[in-house]
Formats: sequence, C-alpha cells, structure tokens
Amino acid sequence: MQNEKYCIMIIDMSNVEETDVLNLDRFKIFDNISEKSRRRLNMLHIKKKRFAANEIVKRQGDKLTAALLIDSGCLRTIDYTIDGQEKVSSYYSAHDAFPFYLYFGKTANFPYDVYALKNSDVFFLPFAAVKEIINDDIVFMKNIMEFIAEYTCFYRLLLRATQYPKVVQRIAYWLLHIDEIDRLKYPSNQKMLANMLRVNRPSLNQELKKLHQDEIVRIKGMHFKIVNREFLENLI
Repeated sequence: MQNEKYCIMIIDMSNVEETDVLNLDRFKIFDNISEKSRRRLNMLHIKKKRFAANEIVKRQGDKLTAALLIDSGCLRTIDYTIDGQEKVSSYYSAHDAFPFYLYFGKTANFPYDVYALKNSDVFFLPFAAVKEIINDDIVFMKNIMEFIAEYTCFYRLLLRATQYPKVVQRIAYWLLHIDEIDRLKYPSNQKMLANMLRVNRPSLNQELKKLHQDEIVRIKGMHFKIVNREFLENLI
C-alpha cells in the first residue's frame, strides 16, 4: 500500500480524453497530506479543460469558485491601467495552484483576467468541496500557506526591483537576488522577464547584451552567471 498511486478521475469533459487524470504527486500543495485527504480528493468531481495559447481562462468579475491547478503550460493574470492599457501582473507555471490567496482573503470574484500564455491544461478544484478537506488536514493547509508565502516573497522581490528608475538597475537588482527565486517561477523568455520588471523588451534586450559584452554577466538563453558582482551592486 505504501507505493499506491493516487489520482483524481476526470468526468464530463468532451474535450478531454477519458484517461486524463490529476496526479496529486505532481503538485506541491498535496505533498505529504494524509491518506484520508487523498481518498476524499479522489471522490471529488474535478473538471479539466485544455486552453490554446492566448485563450481566456477566467474573466475579471467571474465568480471565484475553484482553484486553478496547472497540469501543463503557463497562465498569466492581466490587470488594466486607468486608461485601459493591459498590464501583466503575474505568471503561474506548470504544477502551480492558484488563487488560494484570493479565496482565503474572502474575495468573491476574479480581480483580473486570466489567459493561457501557451497551450495549457488546467484542472478546476472546487473550493466548496475542498474546504473541509483543507481544514481537517494541517499539512494540506501548511502546503497552501507555504505556496502563498513563496509567491508573496517572489512578487515582493519584483516590486522592489521596479522601484529603480533605470532598466539596467532593475536588471541588476533581479540578478543579485536571483538565488531567492524558485526555479519553477523563473521566466522562460525575455518577454516574461520584461513584463515582470515592467520594462519594454527591446530595452531589456539591449541592456542584457551590454552586460554580457562588458563581461559583467555571462548570458546563455535565460541562464545568467554573474561575473562582476561589485559592478551590479554599485548600480543600485
């Protein structure tokens, strides 16, 4: 029984294969939860939907009734400025689960739009059904709180970076604190990093090239290695 695999069967979804399952072991929020919690989760009716790149997942104002568990792909949340300009507020990657922070904050509706950044498979875990399971399992609750805390710290880091006026300063702060970032939350391309740092992509690309050419930072794709840490520290 120790090696028994637990999964949640998917029901009533025309665009999903019958063999599709939610593997609890793929999501950190289910790490080390009790056997009883796993059995109860296994009894829930969990829906899954496949979204194409740039397809809307949830609209601002939609009722907040379920957590979004990303089986594959990446989702982005989008806010809008007072003049209607689009602003990416956050990214969620494969095996992330959100927005528990809104649910526990007693938010009734999505405060932003949610889009698929690329082709994504998403499970919808109903809050009403899972609430008692969370309340009865302290490990489950702890996992969710840790996930919320990790993202809070991550976006606090980004907020501090965006307080600097120059693009190169924002990059420097990001690079100097890169070790604080969970690799699962690491941007997969320059466009994502530019959105996170609230700069335009051409400016980001130009400054990264200069840092690389001046041998301040070695850059290969989205992998960075600081060569001259003192230079970056002096920028901020």
